[in-house]
Amino acid sequence: MNIIKIEQLQIIFSAIIALSVISPPLANLFELILIISLFFCGTVFAQSRIYIQTIDFKIHLSFGILLLIGIFYPLVDAQTYLNSILSWRKFLLLPIGYILFQNYKIQKDKAFKIIFYFIFGLTIINLIYKSNILNFFKPGIIAYQIGTTSSEGMFVSVALAIVLSSALNNANAPWIEKILKYSAATYFILYIILFTTGRSGYLAMLIVLAFMMMKFIASQTSRKVIASVALLASGVLLAMTLLMKSETSSRRIEQAIVEFQQSEKNANENVVTSIGQRVIFWKNTLQMVPEYFLVGAGTGSFKAVYAKQVSDKSGLEGAITQDPHNQYLKILIEQGILGLVIFVAILFRSLFQKKFKEEHYMLGASVICIWMATSCFNAHFSTFMEGTFIWGWLGLFNKYPINR
Repeated sequence: MNIIKIEQLQIIFSAIIALSVISPPLANLFELILIISLFFCGTVFAQSRIYIQTIDFKIHLSFGILLLIGIFYPLVDAQTYLNSILSWRKFLLLPIGYILFQNYKIQKDKAFKIIFYFIFGLTIINLIYKSNILNFFKPGIIAYQIGTTSSEGMFVSVALAIVLSSALNNANAPWIEKILKYSAATYFILYIILFTTGRSGYLAMLIVLAFMMMKFIASQTSRKVIASVALLASGVLLAMTLLMKSETSSRRIEQAIVEFQQSEKNANENVVTSIGQRVIFWKNTLQMVPEYFLVGAGTGSFKAVYAKQVSDKSGLEGAITQDPHNQYLKILIEQGILGLVIFVAILFRSLFQKKFKEEHYMLGASVICIWMATSCFNAHFSTFMEGTFIWGWLGLFNKYPINR
């Protein structure tokens, strides 16, 4: 019985992904609406039967079971485990997305447009806010940002990927449409370079440009391959040159290099730096691996076991964290090697899908690779904003052997 149409659920799902960029309360509200609405859509139950027959279902279920088993580890109190499991509910967006978007190409296009226009609108608001053009946007009256300094450039890179993919997919579109799309792409590139300070955003932009250039090359005839490769190299080189020429981005990149080179010196002198802290976290976490390699310490237990690891240390070496700033290390410590293998399998199943031939492949893959790469320096999948966005994106970006 279809009291609610699946198209409506797909819009709600897309809204959750978009709203996660800026408003956790609204994203939570739409998530609750989505969960309740699923029971009033007969199509969902029919498509669930298809999903259950896939190997993806088995992989997703295995990871979910590991997360639940992790609450029975006796290392921290029950409330901590409960809070951690509740925070991992964003993982449910992955199977829900698989069920809702089974090769629904038109609905996927709508989802990408919703995400694109939402992020585009936020960048405009942010520019108005930072420029103080309008009185009601002045600092102190409204506190606004797209996200944290590390994630803003990444979300804008997603919008960049969407508009470039759309432009390449519609090579025969009217010239005015092409101009608008490539102008939007240029705007996003300049926004990332000139106005964002997150180094992860710079890496994300380069990844997107590389994927979109490869998509362009793949569409060319053999006679144009050499010219296309030259274009790919020139495009990436230009972006890197702009990054180094911009005062904001070049300063942040140079700062990262210096902080890494002086990490040990800064640690000895108790000088806190972003990269320096990460180096300490990685070193201490790697020392924990042998103890928790096989079965892990349990879901949400990282802070407790890390505190135990550094209990005899002082200064920055003894600072306690609940995030090692590396997603793979965090999952390894909490869920053990099996959890890490399943987590990586989920990502690689999304990237290397048999019988997966659709125009959005490079778009979906580029965004997944953004988070795979930057998760070496952050635990994005565990946080609310980035985690909700990427688990939802993984659900949106799926394949099935049926055509719609």
